[in-house]
Parts: sequence; C-alpha cells; structure tokens
Amino acid sequence: MLDRGGPDQRGSTGIPPLDDVLDGLFWGDNVVWQLDGASAEPFYRAILRDAPEFDATSWVAVGRDPGPIATDFAALEVVGTTPGRPSIEPGDLLREIRRRCDAGKRNLLLFESLDGMVETWGAELTRGFFARCCPQLLDVGAVAYWSMDVHRVPATIRDTVEAVTQCVLRLDKHSVRVAKAEGRDHSVRGSLLHWRTGADGPVLAEAEVTGRVAASLRALRRSRKISQRQLAALAGVTASAISQAERAERGLSLSTLVRLSAKLGLTVDDLLHGEDPSAYRIGRRVGDPRSAPERAVTLLGGIASDLRIDLVHLGPREAGAPIERPDGEGIVAVSRGLVQVHVGDQMPAIRDGEVLLADSGRIDGWRNLGDREAALFWIVAASRA
Repeated sequence: MLDRGGPDQRGSTGIPPLDDVLDGLFWGDNVVWQLDGASAEPFYRAILRDAPEFDATSWVAVGRDPGPIATDFAALEVVGTTPGRPSIEPGDLLREIRRRCDAGKRNLLLFESLDGMVETWGAELTRGFFARCCPQLLDVGAVAYWSMDVHRVPATIRDTVEAVTQCVLRLDKHSVRVAKAEGRDHSVRGSLLHWRTGADGPVLAEAEVTGRVAASLRALRRSRKISQRQLAALAGVTASAISQAERAERGLSLSTLVRLSAKLGLTVDDLLHGEDPSAYRIGRRVGDPRSAPERAVTLLGGIASDLRIDLVHLGPREAGAPIERPDGEGIVAVSRGLVQVHVGDQMPAIRDGEVLLADSGRIDGWRNLGDREAALFWIVAASRA
C-alpha cells in the first residue's frame, strides 16, 4: 500500500471530509474539477479560507473577470489578463506563473475555467498550455485548482486533463467523485461523497451504497462510451433497471454486479470504482516547499509487503540506516551523489546511476561521501518460500 504520510505534512482542500478521502493534498497537486451542472465556486471559496497557510494566492485569468471571489479575498492576486486589459499569450503566462511560484514557498493558484480559456485561445493552445503548466507546478510544489464544464470543453482537452493531472474530481449537483488521485491507495479512486451547500460552505458526507453504484455506472458508461441499453444487455437486466440504478432509485443485486463485471473484464471492486483499473501507481514524496526534503519516506509497501521502496536523502557527509529491513533481497540505488554502503564488514562506494544488491539483513546503513546532498532508493523484494 502506498504510504500516505502524516496529515500535517500535506496541504488541505479546505473541506475536512474531502481531506479524509484524499489524505490531504501533496504539494504540487493539480486538482481539476470536472463540472456536470454544478459550479466549483463553493469549493474554491473553501480553499481560500485556508489562504493564510500559503505564502501567495493567485487567480490566473486569460480574459474572464474573476468576479466576487477577487473582491471577497483581498489576498488573491490576479495573474494574466481580464476584460479591458491587454491579452496574454500562453507562453508569456507560463513564464509569469513560473516567476511567481518561487521554490521554497507555498503557492496556491486558482485558474479560470478551461472552457473560458478555449474561448480566448482555442482548443489546441489551451490543451498545450495545460499540458505544460501542470508538470511545471508539480516541479515547484504549488497547489493548483482548475475547472472545466464536461459538456463544453473538447474531447482532446478532457483526454489531456485525465492523462496529465494528478487529481480529477467530478462534481454534479449532488455528489463529488474521485476520478483520479495519484499517489494514493488504489481504493481512493472511485470514492463518492454527497454534498450540499451549507451556511459556511460545502457540506460533504460519505455516500450510501446505492448512490455509489449510481455514480459508478454513470462513470463507467462515459469511460466505455456505451449506452444504458448496451450496459443493460451486458448485465442481463432491462434498460429501465439501469436507468433507475443510475438515478439511485433502486440498487442492482450482487449477482447482477458480478455478471456485469465479468462481461466487462473487471472485478466487482473495479466496477464500483466506475472505471477501468489504473494503469500505474505513483509513490509521491510529501515535498512541503517550506521544508527540506524528508530524510526518508516510504513510497511503496511496508514491513509485510512483497515490495518496499523508501526514498532517502542524505546531507553532506551524513550517515543513515534503513527505516525497516524486511527479509529479502536488498537494493540500494543511488540517484544522486556518492554513497558508501555498509554491508557487514565491507564498505563499497557507489555512484549515481549505480546499484548494490545484497541480502537485506546484511545492509546496516549508508553514508554520503560528498559535499552535496545525496539521494538513494532503498528497495527490498521479499523472500519467497
């Protein structure tokens, strides 16, 4: 299981129930709200209430006026262009964002909707801007929020968003669904929360099973591009039954879900997540811009897992040792610096790009031999009986 780190090491969405589902935000997360008949403004306002946690907060515009949000939150600085101001090109805006997001500072950026950018720049320039901006913000550890109307943005942009960004949240008038969440456990994807507007902002609560099935079926049909009638044929029920299930007016029996998952080549768990299983997993480092890199953080696995991967940073001449040493084959892979590894009574040195393999129980520790910071991966593949 991916190690999630402590909540105090991560950013907040401004909404505790959503933080509980995501375990907060990694510094560098780009969060895209896919809007289906709903507005992201209440959720933007929730994160802006946590603005004092950031060193700088910015609204990024390419033509639209940010509206009341800009006047209600005095610390929110407008970047880019608004009506009545000279237009800005994507490349110039990228450079301006990079200039403002200094490394070592916590930056929060709220972007004008992608469908608004399409109106100004066109689909291809908007797609290219998003594809370049997301990795740039990840690199500097900024937290960014984007939004798009799923019925208005072109399919090319929707595909790019789902391929590039770290978090995708689908929002309709009644529910929030986690469609993508890199760096989290597999079970986070597909999580569903019901929401309503409260006096102090959005109020979220975990959805009941019927509601989760409803959202899963809708998401599954979108991803597979199939009709209710086609899904009903696969499940062995009527199209009316699927329609009622998607509106959460009735449930589907376990035998129906099992039959449907088999027809689609999914497990029941994958089916309830509403989409095909993720093709990859990422172990994110926490990376708070205000702090030095974590001296050691578990990216993947644990003491009882088949595979464990720790990322270790060593200051100049600093020594360290494994957090844990499960039984198995131990691998020290140096990504930066010159590191001496203590293997029993031997002390071989390995350079960046090199690896050392030994029984994990014999690797006692390591030391950075250089005058600059070193980084290595401690990998243990569990022994098989």
